[in-house]
Amino acid sequence: MTIAQAMTWASQNIAPEDTPSEVVLAEPYIMGSHSGEAGAWVSGPEDIAPDDYFWGYNRMMTVEGLCGAGDTVGGSAHKFSSGSFTEGRLAAKAAVKYIEDQKAKNIKVSEKQCEDFKKIIYKPLENYTVGRNEITGGTVSPSYFSPIQGLQRLQKIMDEYVGGISVNYMTNDNLLKKGLELLQWLQEDLEHVGAEDYHQLMRAWELKHRAITSQCVAEHTLFREETRWPGYYYRGDHMKVDDENWHCLTLSRRDPKTGKFTMEKAPLYHIVDEKKNEAS
Repeated sequence: MTIAQAMTWASQNIAPEDTPSEVVLAEPYIMGSHSGEAGAWVSGPEDIAPDDYFWGYNRMMTVEGLCGAGDTVGGSAHKFSSGSFTEGRLAAKAAVKYIEDQKAKNIKVSEKQCEDFKKIIYKPLENYTVGRNEITGGTVSPSYFSPIQGLQRLQKIMDEYVGGISVNYMTNDNLLKKGLELLQWLQEDLEHVGAEDYHQLMRAWELKHRAITSQCVAEHTLFREETRWPGYYYRGDHMKVDDENWHCLTLSRRDPKTGKFTMEKAPLYHIVDEKKNEAS
């Protein structure tokens, strides 16, 4: 469940049953996990979901026909393995039902779309093939950089500007805006990430996806002017939980062409509490 903690014990010669260990609550650059799930907005089950939470098949995202589960889905930071497994079955059954209902029959993919997609996917391999001929020393090339170099840059941005351990989980309006500016530059530079083999190609795409997720984390933290989760991060300019203004869900949309976010509030319904009240 916490592999990184086991590595910490090993590196510090700690037997956890004998020696107390330092607890690090969360890091904004560790994507997924219990405190930083991707948070996609999905349709709830028809039998209990309010109208605002239900628009079709169970666990279907705002992208029609695409279903999600586990850390992909927002609304609960404590699903763990068994909950994610169960939700995965729900999402899979909904996807099958979507197909059985003939909702996907008009989806057509052309050969040109496939070829264009291949060019995008394999571009890091091409970057490396060309850039390795321009290496100036060791593995340094002015034409490309490696996934690990990009990951270190991403983690430094998120750590220093979006409330990481080096700043005691503290951030504010100005730091977040600067962090978003640096993340934008990073995403532009990621067009030049290189991969020498298929494993590094996977790492390159993990990095690209993490960069977008990091942008999402920063945008949401900037939009929500409060400290909703003390211990995970703090807004130094808004240190308190503000239920009067922010007891709500935060929805965002990212324009795939411009990378710009639009943000809005959505009502938060306590479904379990409401069902208990109806029963009583």
